[in-house]
Amino acid sequence: MAQVAAFRRKSNLDKTFFSVSFLIPVVLVLCLALVYVRIKVETIKLGYDISASKKQEEEALKENLTLQAEFMELKSPTRIEYLARGLGFKFPTQEDVIYIKENTVVGERR
Repeated sequence: MAQVAAFRRKSNLDKTFFSVSFLIPVVLVLCLALVYVRIKVETIKLGYDISASKKQEEEALKENLTLQAEFMELKSPTRIEYLARGLGFKFPTQEDVIYIKENTVVGERR
């Protein structure tokens, strides 16, 4: 009977050792798998963020080009002349031009 009891104790130790020695690598592999999945998820998320940023950049560039075109249209001499004529401006005539001597300083006393 002593041999049977010793066998049972040894058998229980082997089962416990087997389950612990088997459980540690399984847990380690699961942890590594979770870390790998997390890295992949972050990579995909960053890819989407980069894609969204590029789309925003393209939209900003298109808006910039539109605004530049609008600016060039608004400052065109033809448009400015049209607006000036609408406000009552006219081209100067010969009588409207005042000639000033080159050496004359305004406000100078003689």
